[in-house]
Formats: sequence, structure tokens, C-alpha cells
Amino acid sequence: MEIEIEGNQGTILGYLSRSTTKVKHSGQGSQVLILNFGLPIAKPVPGTDLFHKELVERISNQSGWTVLSVLCSGIDGSSGWFSPMAWCDDMNSAVRYLVADNQARSVLIAGCDLAAVVCLYVASRSELVRGVATIAPIVDLSPYISHPQSLARKAQAVGVKVPNKATEIEAWAKNLKELNPARSAQLIASKQWLVIHGRDDEVVTDAELKEFLAVFGVSAEAHTLTAGDHQLDSDPRMMAILLGWMERIN
Repeated sequence: MEIEIEGNQGTILGYLSRSTTKVKHSGQGSQVLILNFGLPIAKPVPGTDLFHKELVERISNQSGWTVLSVLCSGIDGSSGWFSPMAWCDDMNSAVRYLVADNQARSVLIAGCDLAAVVCLYVASRSELVRGVATIAPIVDLSPYISHPQSLARKAQAVGVKVPNKATEIEAWAKNLKELNPARSAQLIASKQWLVIHGRDDEVVTDAELKEFLAVFGVSAEAHTLTAGDHQLDSDPRMMAILLGWMERIN
């Protein structure tokens, strides 16, 4: 079902699936997962499913978990404007909402592309998040830090609302420095961290990600998908790895 969550900039839209499947878990985990699929890959047309409802339902039904997909600020239907730190605030709002609504002690979160960096940042700093899955993560934000306007253009090209004032967009450079995935990796400590990456990813090369993980992500559980590209949300191998990870750490 579609829900509304109160965020710092207004209403955040979400799609929530509560599984009716009775799955017995031996652990004491949260059984709650929040998904952030990041920026759309193209400008939405009427009927576009930005929530990835079918995938959310499948993960929920196969795991027995409560699963929430969120559309962060600026994305079609949600209030406010896109900015890197606004998305961090949105994820924290979604976490608090589900912890209170499900009386769970903690949740798992997962993000794709830039949202993977956002989720890593939130997980490394929130006591309510016990683990994070980063799918096709962007590990080098320096091009956007140097030219935040390029990130604004990328967001606008796929129909995401960005601030009208150039000064507000220029301020993203500071936000992006704060999002530093290397720093988040250092702060993740003993929390569970899953990385899923496509070997043929042209946005973040296999060599680039391996170098990052060798230095900063030694605690991460990393999986490289042969012939996988940057768009892994429809790859069944991604879902199988994610489900297995959820089951093991629950």
C-alpha cells in the first residue's frame, strides 16, 4: 500500500508491503527493510512505477519481512527539492517511522547508485539502523563536489525537482563532502554492510570499487555480478543476494 511519511521538507511517499508469509527466524533482528532506488533512470511518464512495487512485494513475501520503498524529496509525488543531505534526512524520517510503526528495535536499509552513499551515511550514524546494503554504489563524489551543477542537471533530466537558486545548488558541494563514503565506511564499525556491484558497470568500474573496498571496506560483504551493469534493480541475482544477506543477519 502507498503511505505518506512526514519529512523535513513535507510529505515523503512510500510503498509498504507487510508480508503475510510466516517465516521463522532464529535471530533477533528487525525484520524491517527500507529501499531507496535513487534517481529514476529516465523522466517518468504516467504509470511509471518508481516504487518498484513488484520487487518490493517479492522481497517481502519471500523473506517474511516488512519492506518499504521510499521516494525521497524532489521525486515525483514527494514534497520538497532534491539535495544530498535532504535525502539523508528523508531516510532518517523513514527509519523513525518504521521503527515506531513496527515497534522494531532497528531496521536494515538499502540504496542504489547515489542513494547507496546516502544509505551508507545514514547507517553509519544512526543507532536505529543495524545494517546497510549498497547496490552499485558511487564511491567517488569528487566530480559532483567540483561541479554540483552537473548533479543538478542529472536530476532535472529525469524529472527530479532541484532548487531554483544557483547558490543553493553550489552549497551541495559541502553536503557532498560530508557524504564522503570513505568516512562513512570508517564509521560503520561492526554493523552489517553488503555491497553488490556489476563487473561491467561503466559508472563505477570494477577496479575502482575493488580499490575502494580494499582500503575502506574490508568489513563489507562484497559480491560482483558477472556481466552486471550499473542498473541492478531488475537483476534476479541481486535480489537473491539481498535475500540471503537478510536471512543470515536477522
